[in-house]
Amino acid sequence: MTKRFYIAGNRLLTHLLFWLGYLLVYTGVHADGEDGLFKYFLDELQRLPAAMLVTYINIYVLFPLLFRQKRYIAYATSAITLLFVASLLDRILLERFIEPTFFPDTTYYEAIFVWYLIFKVMLWFLAPVLLFTLLVKVLEHWFDQERIHQDTLHEKLEAELNYLKAQVHPHFLFNTLNNLYALTLQSSSDAPKVVLKLSGLMSYMLYDSQSEGISLDKEIAHISNYIELEKLRYGNRLDVSLNVSGEIEGKKIAPLLLIPFVENAFKHGVSQETDNVWVTIDLKVKDEWLSVKVENSHTGADSGPADNLTHGGGIGLHNVKRRLDLLYPDTHRLILQKEPEYYTVDLKIKLQ
Repeated sequence: MTKRFYIAGNRLLTHLLFWLGYLLVYTGVHADGEDGLFKYFLDELQRLPAAMLVTYINIYVLFPLLFRQKRYIAYATSAITLLFVASLLDRILLERFIEPTFFPDTTYYEAIFVWYLIFKVMLWFLAPVLLFTLLVKVLEHWFDQERIHQDTLHEKLEAELNYLKAQVHPHFLFNTLNNLYALTLQSSSDAPKVVLKLSGLMSYMLYDSQSEGISLDKEIAHISNYIELEKLRYGNRLDVSLNVSGEIEGKKIAPLLLIPFVENAFKHGVSQETDNVWVTIDLKVKDEWLSVKVENSHTGADSGPADNLTHGGGIGLHNVKRRLDLLYPDTHRLILQKEPEYYTVDLKIKLQ
């Protein structure tokens, strides 16, 4: 649907101001004339019906039925015909009605119909009005199409983001339930703690993460809860640290954006090793930029984040990379590296 822009949101006021501007412009053209501006203003006022006829037929008939349908030859033919008919009616109205009625002392009846005046009115008075209104309609149509395109693009991106976010939820839940399943097999007393932590995590995913942006401190708390779950699973053989620095208060970030990197640190590094393992997570906010560095040990044989993103594995990392591209275009940097003894994820995001 075409979105029309009216002055002060008032259609009638917009049209009245347009025609007032028309009269003033054409009167101003004769500013140096000998008969005075008021005389020229009255002359233009007499031609106003013809100008209005051209304008509204062009706007509401010729443009939507011909020009917008790309029937340009038919539009040009119809526009020329419209100009001629409007000029003819203008001449008849002036000579037969307006001048004899309102100016009987200063005008006289022409025995011969003055045809050249018709073409003068067509080219000098009415053609500019038609071209101007055509330009207005073309620009209005272009802006309308651009708005529709942007709305469609926004809806497409929104749908894709929702799809990616929906994929994050079951992926995260799958990993966490596997942890809980391992503890129940061992009849561990830590299982109830896992259920309690899992409840907090699910509450975050179901409610808090539905917004476009979440407080950074809540996202960090979500990561901290996940780490506590992993500590319960791996026990003393896991050395994990979470370091946060900088001013995180008041900062916002897309929800569930950081947790996939932490998940993969455990899934592709810690879970593959039997000896003592470690994970280090450093988050720092400085000058509106968030720096996230995740490092974890590995055996050298397992596939890590860099391998997964390159060779097609790691659903969570694929999704988060796509979400970064959509949500933070040109305002983030992601580097995944595999060293001989550890993996590194280095992410920088400009916070909005």
